[in-house]
Amino acid sequence: MAAALKDCYSPSFVRQLGVLCQQQHPAFDLSAFSTYVQAEDWSELELKQRMRRISTALALHLPESFATALPIVQQVAVQFSGLQGLVFPDFVEVCGLEHPELSIQALGELTRYSSSEFAIRPFLLRYPELVLPQLLQWAESDDLHQRRLASEGARPRLPWGLALKPYQQDPTPLMPVLERLKADPQPYVQRSVANHLNDISKDHPQLVLQLAERWLNHSHATNWILRHALRGLLKQANPQALQLFGIMPVDLQAQLSLTSTTASATQPLQFQLTLTGEAPAGPLRLEYRIGYLKKNGQLSYKVFQWARPQWQGQPLQLNKQQAFVDLTTRKHYPGQHQLEVWLNGRCIASQAFALN
Repeated sequence: MAAALKDCYSPSFVRQLGVLCQQQHPAFDLSAFSTYVQAEDWSELELKQRMRRISTALALHLPESFATALPIVQQVAVQFSGLQGLVFPDFVEVCGLEHPELSIQALGELTRYSSSEFAIRPFLLRYPELVLPQLLQWAESDDLHQRRLASEGARPRLPWGLALKPYQQDPTPLMPVLERLKADPQPYVQRSVANHLNDISKDHPQLVLQLAERWLNHSHATNWILRHALRGLLKQANPQALQLFGIMPVDLQAQLSLTSTTASATQPLQFQLTLTGEAPAGPLRLEYRIGYLKKNGQLSYKVFQWARPQWQGQPLQLNKQQAFVDLTTRKHYPGQHQLEVWLNGRCIASQAFALN
């Protein structure tokens, strides 16, 4: 069984962190620090709760002065990366909100080893006049982690992150940052810019579509960003989003067949689609949607990408299967479900099936 994410904050990590802090600050009480962190409820805490427990413990056992404690934290932080390294920006969030100049610069350095994407957000809300210019500077940094922070830290709807409601309502102050990153050569940064735009498209689809029209064909990187950024609108079959990528309505005949009209956790749904007809050559965007039966008896649809072939005038045959194993994010209920196949933004075939 794969280890839970929260287990990156293990007893050995807590001890290592304490030892390193003690090396930098001999008065650091290693025993008291470990006892505070690993209190009786430690095993019940999830990832971000453990992170906050550790950063709070650092605040209690390092010098009270933030200006004195911060260099100690920065010296220790270089020994860690990934999820473990998130503790140090979180310490800045916990202790540094009244010291914005020191904190913002520290977050820019700490992000090199992990990510300050969560910790920068309270500062952006409280000190936009300081953070927005800094985001523009980070967007032009030689360090890809700082460039990513410029986008990721300001995403209006960052998962696990503090919601930036003012920027959900009006994202225009963030657009200059994204403009500077629209052709970034690093996929790590490109994906963040795309996800940022996808966030904005949920509240302001027309703004993102207008931007996409300006950005399209600026570079290969920009086109990749746009395709990923518009994925939500493409799944919604937004005509303008489809047209941007040359995906136009096409008149083809579809034959959908199921190997079996029943499926289960051990028997995936297997289906085949055949496309025939006369239509101009061009790109096809093929998706399928599963109408999942919910506990209340209603269907809830989820869109899945299938294929993006080129239509060349010859019959196309495609095969697919869909599993129905319970996930942490989806529980399956027995009963009648629905399969729909969508081609270039419209439903061309559908069929009911039973989930046992």
